[in-house]
Amino acid sequence: MKSSASLFVKPLGLTAVLMLAFVSLHYGWWGSFTEEDLLRSLFRQHWGLAWPVFALGGILYTAVGGPRQVLAFSCGYLLGGFVGGVVSALLTGFGALLTIGVVRVMGMDWVRQRHAHRIELLRRVLAEDTWLWICVIRLMPVGSNLATNVAAALAGLSLRGVFLGSLVGYLPQSLLFSYAGRGVALQDSSKIWMSFALLIGSSLLAWYLYHHGFKQRLKQFKANLAPPMGGATGSTKNPSHDHHDF
Repeated sequence: MKSSASLFVKPLGLTAVLMLAFVSLHYGWWGSFTEEDLLRSLFRQHWGLAWPVFALGGILYTAVGGPRQVLAFSCGYLLGGFVGGVVSALLTGFGALLTIGVVRVMGMDWVRQRHAHRIELLRRVLAEDTWLWICVIRLMPVGSNLATNVAAALAGLSLRGVFLGSLVGYLPQSLLFSYAGRGVALQDSSKIWMSFALLIGSSLLAWYLYHHGFKQRLKQFKANLAPPMGGATGSTKNPSHDHHDF
């Protein structure tokens, strides 16, 4: 796992870029067009269509690997810090379910055959207390959200466990960027500082859970699970049939 200091690089960088973009709109750096024009035209005049489109777009956006921090920032800007963070976590959770569903329908047997050993290791590590370990993974402000969703689908993990663990794990970062977005909207620096406090807290919690549970569990299963004869391409039982969701 990366050092604790490196965990802050990506969230802080994304926050800075998003804040710069919204501030540039607010102060008219791009001309007379501001974010108020966006809200008036899309959400005030066409609220009946704009909100469902925004929700569906957020689900699709995160399902294909879009940064969930951008969605959280936008939700905070539009809905407020706490409500925006919760809504963002829910939309991202549904995006994860959509990705898992698509991967399972596609099958991707060639991936299962090529990485059978790794998929089996992942299934055995995360099959028990799935929601907890998925929560730990989501709490870490590093890695790929899309890659985690694809791996969960290939390993046949419980949809319920993945969804619940994702919601809890997404929430700290969602609140972080949501409060940052709200702070920009209201020009309230206190909400920006609150978002940084949430970033520090969530990163420290992820570091603790990783080094006091997940890391030891992974080492234990790696030691007990020897690769099949002939390498990773050996035959294993298809993990997607081991679990039935809901």
